[in-house]
Amino acid sequence: MFLNNIIEVFLFVNPLGPTCLETEKMIESFSNERDEKVKVRFIPLLNFHTIGNIVKESDNPTLAHRNQLYTESFYASLAFQAASMQGKKKGRKFLMALQDKVNNEGKEVTKELFTQIAESIKLDIEMFEEDIQSDFSKLAFKKDQNLAQEMKIQNAPSCILYSGNNDDYGYRVDTAFTKQLLHGFCDEKVQVKKASVNRLSLLQMM
Repeated sequence: MFLNNIIEVFLFVNPLGPTCLETEKMIESFSNERDEKVKVRFIPLLNFHTIGNIVKESDNPTLAHRNQLYTESFYASLAFQAASMQGKKKGRKFLMALQDKVNNEGKEVTKELFTQIAESIKLDIEMFEEDIQSDFSKLAFKKDQNLAQEMKIQNAPSCILYSGNNDDYGYRVDTAFTKQLLHGFCDEKVQVKKASVNRLSLLQMM
């Protein structure tokens, strides 16, 4: 398949964010509506801004709660990396299921919850539990954070999209975006400022 028949989407998300879950569902729907092959990559983003946004949506602005959210988001990110080692689609399913359990069902972020979700999407549990603790998962998480810094991504959800119409630069959207906007980029019906970091630089960070 030629490169110009491929759409690539890099979605930076808060690993426990309710808003990010809805955006992830929208991206999945967008990918199913395109005739081209669509490669989707979810990238957990963990920083002051993403944690602050969760705190704003809660009724507990204390430092202890902020620290708890950071710790839970970090381990959720490692669990996502571990699930992704068994396939990117498995990783996306894991992350979305985790966000649904935490935000819609009020589940606490625990090792037991990670295992329950892993079982529900038919991961190899022994491998999954080993990979959560591995240095490789931590390294993958660190590379994702470096990628976000390279792309000047600070908030979640944010999106980098390569439509195949231009191999050198992608569209960066770090405000509210919709399927219509993404379709517009791909069909060249919408023009906005493109990301300043070129495609080669992005792929080298992966």
